Amino acid sequence: VPELYDLVARYSPDLIWSDGDWEAPDTYWNSTNFLAWLYNDSPIKDTVVVNDRWCKNCSCYHGGFYNCADKFKPDVLPNHKWEMCTTVDTHSWGYRRNMQINELMSESKIISELIQVVSYGGNYLLNVGPTKEGTIAPIFQERLRAVVNWLTIHG
Repeated sequence: VPELYDLVARYSPDLIWSDGDWEAPDTYWNSTNFLAWLYNDSPIKDTVVVNDRWCKNCSCYHGGFYNCADKFKPDVLPNHKWEMCTTVDTHSWGYRRNMQINELMSESKIISELIQVVSYGGNYLLNVGPTKEGTIAPIFQERLRAVVNWLTIHG
């Protein structure tokens, strides 16, 4: 957690997105103390927003917006801000050299999910795994451009 205090001091982020909540309780991560400091004493206390992945069994209960679980899609309109986290590669959140085209979300599937999420008041987080060199594979670029093109007309 010392890195998070440093992150806040150096960069004053508007959003802190935590992950790995399923691995340990808040006492292991010391997340309760960090969040208390963040919202009460930090230099960004009045502007920062956090998600709900700060400890085991806290998803969908705490945070400025809920992620609940990867690829979460509510059945009814939620009464709290929320986000759907998904990835173009349906088998991995990282880059895989051996991925097959049929293992990737299609452009129409991505846009359909985006429409559904926004219609329920959510934020759509679409992950693309960069290569080890930090580049985005052309197939992922193609998917992202399709979303941009759709949003240019309909957004």
